[in-house]
Amino acid sequence: MRNQRVTMKDIADKCGVSSSTVCRALNSNPQIPESTRKRIKQIAESMGYRPDPLLSAFASRRRGRGRDSDITTIAYLSNFSTRDEWRSNPFYKRCHEGAQARLEGMGYKLEHFWLGEKDMTAARLSTILYSRGILGLFVAPIQEVHQHIDMDWSLFSSITVGYSFLQPNLHRTAPHHFHGIKEALRQLYLLGYRRVGLCLFSETSRRVEELWFSGALVAANNRMEIADGLISNLVVKHFFFNDDTLGSVSQWCQKNQLEVVISDNLDVKHALEKAGVSVPGDVDFATLNWLSDAPEIAGIDQRPAQIGSAAMDMMIGAIQRGERGVPDVPQTVMVEGQWKPGASLSRC
Repeated sequence: MRNQRVTMKDIADKCGVSSSTVCRALNSNPQIPESTRKRIKQIAESMGYRPDPLLSAFASRRRGRGRDSDITTIAYLSNFSTRDEWRSNPFYKRCHEGAQARLEGMGYKLEHFWLGEKDMTAARLSTILYSRGILGLFVAPIQEVHQHIDMDWSLFSSITVGYSFLQPNLHRTAPHHFHGIKEALRQLYLLGYRRVGLCLFSETSRRVEELWFSGALVAANNRMEIADGLISNLVVKHFFFNDDTLGSVSQWCQKNQLEVVISDNLDVKHALEKAGVSVPGDVDFATLNWLSDAPEIAGIDQRPAQIGSAAMDMMIGAIQRGERGVPDVPQTVMVEGQWKPGASLSRC
């Protein structure tokens, strides 16, 4: 277990002086005799004292000094093909908004950095952030699943969201995908649906570490419980599509006599409608990525704002504990989703 941080009061008790004297001595204040400053610094070093840069930053603000660094800035690192592409994804956007709101409530701010800037490299960005005094690095979900980014991780307290970025293995927050799909299936079962299709973009399934698919397999093998016992007569089919096979969704639904389809985006619903399938009606629809912009679509609200907020709680904790670099024991905080009924299910 990490030792408790040595404080100025601890040093003051050891030296037999006041905490204010220790503060002035450690800051080489000439009002404190040189011999006293030297003795206090030696004792502080022997006790393993390390100044808290965040407290120093806030103290400077209270004293009205200009900011010498961005020590209360958290870097939001994106690596999409364009600078603001991530903003077009409602989940990523709301996750960022949740993180930003949480930081502002604690006196920090979130600043976006894009690795695609001209002549930018991970090594150069590491130097820029470190030179500015930025301690925290929030890695956005990345475009290429499981891509490596060669930052100098030893300089920062780092965290990411979801499972698209796995190397190195950082602390992360994520939706509870496994519970999410099980809750969706449970709700559909209670509404009377018995033939359900899980239709996912294959790359998205990789992006969530196949956790939605895993939950569907549990249900398909009669291993999912409801209040009065195991579900025994739920049929769950699955279909992984790409850009070339999306048009085959309607045939797959017809072949398997599906009553309802669950997907992670609305492309599947649009493909069904394009093929002349009435949604809802011929086939009903639910999403694993519910958004307030489309409240008529039933599904699981993954609570992206809360996921971003939880990431910042982990981040600030790591910064305050002085934890830098790739963690020896990476931790994942999973946020439970919430079922949202909607008109896309005719049985609601």
